[in-house]
Amino acid sequence: MVRIACVGGFLGAGKTTALIAAAQKLIARGQKVGIVTNDQGSHLVDTALAQSRGLLADEITGGCFCCRFPEFVRHASRLVEQHEPDIILAEAVGSCTDLAATVYKPLRRFHADEFTLAPLSVFVEPGRIREMFGFSSHFDGNVRYLFEKQLLEAELIVLSKCDLLSPAEIEDCKEQLRGLLGTIPMIAISARTGLGLSQWVDQLVCGISPGDRELDLDYGIYGQAEASLGWLNATVDLASEKEFSPADFGETLVAEVCQECRRSESAIAHLKILLVTSEDSDRISLTSTMNQASWDNDGNLPAVREASVIINGRVSTSPATLRRIVEDALQSAARQQGLVATIQDVESFAPAPPQRPSF
Repeated sequence: MVRIACVGGFLGAGKTTALIAAAQKLIARGQKVGIVTNDQGSHLVDTALAQSRGLLADEITGGCFCCRFPEFVRHASRLVEQHEPDIILAEAVGSCTDLAATVYKPLRRFHADEFTLAPLSVFVEPGRIREMFGFSSHFDGNVRYLFEKQLLEAELIVLSKCDLLSPAEIEDCKEQLRGLLGTIPMIAISARTGLGLSQWVDQLVCGISPGDRELDLDYGIYGQAEASLGWLNATVDLASEKEFSPADFGETLVAEVCQECRRSESAIAHLKILLVTSEDSDRISLTSTMNQASWDNDGNLPAVREASVIINGRVSTSPATLRRIVEDALQSAARQQGLVATIQDVESFAPAPPQRPSF
């Protein structure tokens, strides 16, 4: 049977980077891998990034896995029919929770002859722990409620981005999480250095989902948490009469968005920008207004005269304000780099309230 491994965790937790690294390790072990990404809107950086790495990737847009179980099964079944994977890695949108009840439970009940289940992995990055539970959190109580519920339904906690921490700091984070989560198993990983990655991949292949975790979740608060974040997905074409550096543009755009967000006191939950040229692609990401942005591959893109950009922004502000921030930042970055930036498509919205399906 095909194995399904669902991965949750808050926006910017490092899920996509780790999934791609895990997929590459699985392929090296002789496994055939499919990936399903998820988002409230279309034009996903994560799907394009996975496909650019040569991976089998499909996407479910327009809502979380928790509200789109029939579509989840259709996409998984289509991957099985067309590509016969051994394992499907399913990455939930970063504002999604209740996966144990809305995905794993019905898979067990209705599709046990088709799929087996790996432990439900929930990612958390150290900086977000401090941000959510510190005294100066930029997110409201509803978002912190959602963040905590995501952690509480985990069958396996994956502490990500641990290359940024010392061994002592990793243990401090684990202790803080144990105080909240009790005995839920934990793995510390770094997708960049490979720390703990093989251990997590072992769980994806051989770990058992106990099936005993189901949240006591207030869907009203859950919906308010999602609605408090503005979502923006956009595709943009860049052109210039002379060659320009895509990396310089990406870094300038991130800086301009950050400046506008600070000015409007809007907290960034996640900003992802994928720059694509005829030769290569790379992604620059940011998970906080106060953090430094990082490239997946150091931004080593050759100079070009044309490039395409996919922007995914998740910010604690209204959709209209977020759209203005990004459009103003785009034009400012383009002027500074001597480019013409043409927006091909843009959507900015607040997610519709989630509804728990009855099974």
